[in-house]
Parts: sequence; C-alpha cells; structure tokens
Amino acid sequence: MAHNNSIKPAMKWRVVMSNYPHERLEGRPGYWEYFERKILGQYATEEDAIEAAKEKMAQMGQFQGWADDVDDEDGYYHGGPPYSTADDPDGAMCEDEHTIIDVEEIKEEKKSASKKE
Repeated sequence: MAHNNSIKPAMKWRVVMSNYPHERLEGRPGYWEYFERKILGQYATEEDAIEAAKEKMAQMGQFQGWADDVDDEDGYYHGGPPYSTADDPDGAMCEDEHTIIDVEEIKEEKKSASKKE
C-alpha cells in the first residue's frame, strides 16, 4: 500500500459573495431579510483567491459589459477586490439588488478559556 506524503496547503483566503438590496429600498418591509453572504471558495494564496474572484465576476451578468473587459489593463477587472455592482457607472440605479465579490483572509478563531467562578 502506497502512502501519500503530499501535504495539502492550508486554506488561508476565501472568496465571499454578498447580496444586498439597493439603498432606495431601505425602509420597506423585509428590507433587512434580503442580505445574503456565501463563501464561494477557499484558497491557499491571496493571488489564487483574487484570480477566482475575478473569474466569478466575469461570469456574472451584473458585471458584463462594463467590468469584465480582461483586455483593458486599466479597467475595473484588473483592479483589486472588492468588486461591486454598485460601481457600475450606467446601471447602478437599475438594480434592486447589489452584489459584492470580495477576498478575505481566513483568521483562526482563538478559543478563550471560560472561567467558572
């Protein structure tokens, strides 16, 4: 039986997508119920996470036509995350919901010892 000596690298970065309603809808019933946040993937390096965030942005319809131009070296696509549909210069007011794709470092949660008195 062969042993696999390769060690999987620690996942230290993640890509997160958040959806939230447009500010003009604030105050309407159920406004706060529409905030969503989900982890799209975890990566060993920040560079890998940023590349994954760019790929996800380029796949989404809300970013197409203004943010997904990979050939424009000074364009939105080549800037770093967060990527937000609220940055769309032409369509931001047309959307009822905004999407943010961001990269964040995964921090280890420190367990605190509980003291009983």
